[in-house]
Amino acid sequence: MSHPAPNPVPNKPPVGLYGGNVLFAAPESWDEACFSAPTLRAIRSARPTCILGVICHERQLEFWQSIHGIDEIITYHDRSSARSIMRDQAQSRYLWESAILWEHNVAAEYCYAAKIKQRLGYPAKSLQKYLTDEVLVPTVVGPPEHRVQHYLRFMTKLNVPTQKPELFMPANLGIPQVPRTVLISPESDYGPHYEWGLERWAEIMELLITHLHATVLIVGHPGSRTGLATRLAKLFPSDCQYEMLSPLASSLPIIAAYSLVIAADSSISHLSAHVGVTTISLFGPNDPSWRRPLGKQHTFIRHKTECAPCLLKKCYFDLRCQKEMTYEDVANVIMMKYSMA
Repeated sequence: MSHPAPNPVPNKPPVGLYGGNVLFAAPESWDEACFSAPTLRAIRSARPTCILGVICHERQLEFWQSIHGIDEIITYHDRSSARSIMRDQAQSRYLWESAILWEHNVAAEYCYAAKIKQRLGYPAKSLQKYLTDEVLVPTVVGPPEHRVQHYLRFMTKLNVPTQKPELFMPANLGIPQVPRTVLISPESDYGPHYEWGLERWAEIMELLITHLHATVLIVGHPGSRTGLATRLAKLFPSDCQYEMLSPLASSLPIIAAYSLVIAADSSISHLSAHVGVTTISLFGPNDPSWRRPLGKQHTFIRHKTECAPCLLKKCYFDLRCQKEMTYEDVANVIMMKYSMA
């Protein structure tokens, strides 16, 4: 006895970004925020008529305000909970239909508690609970890719085009850069072992002030504990200015006015690249092929050692990646970039 052919099993619709009101749950660290920014622009470019929102920590408000095309920014603070954000948003004019979650934070908890219909994200263990749709991207085997690809591949999987130069343009704050001005940021919020030595920085200051006749601002980093910037400024009391950049996002207009930034591997180096200031980053334990600031005009300097990049917050050897980086290594790059700035 013959049986009728079975009905085919219906295909599951491909993962995609289906909502018209899209909420982007921003990563909380500054470098990840900068790396994720092109994906936000990609959504706006692909969906010019959608309502696009960002939910972020309040310290990032000015950063996301510097990116055009965002309809609403929801902020939270250190003591916020999903419930308190829902209470604050009770009168919001937008009903979010889709959300993109990058990490487990208060923003992700809010999207879950608010029952946003579609919540997309990578299937990280800490994030899976909050997702309705997991975005699976094939593992890439080979040399390390820049971290920005973590975000771009996600968008590509959602059929959002990412190969557009305008997605990587720096934020335009409308502030002209003053020629022959240099911002020095010797401190790092990643830890003391991400900072170059005081003596080498002093030699760089001599180059800038005596030979290049640059106007120099030394800035302190609110995330550093070493006081390196203050000590450096005290060596040149009449030749430079000193300022603590705190809070960082509110300092974007200060950074944007300079023609060159020379910085330790830190959040400031990523923010200066974000506002389009040519940036020289000094790398130690970190991997520049993975986490250098975005933009072709920026340069990183590192001294290759057997143990670097180790990606550790504390060196268990002799910190050779920093100690063996010479004045000449840095000065040669400065001379080239300063003449172009």
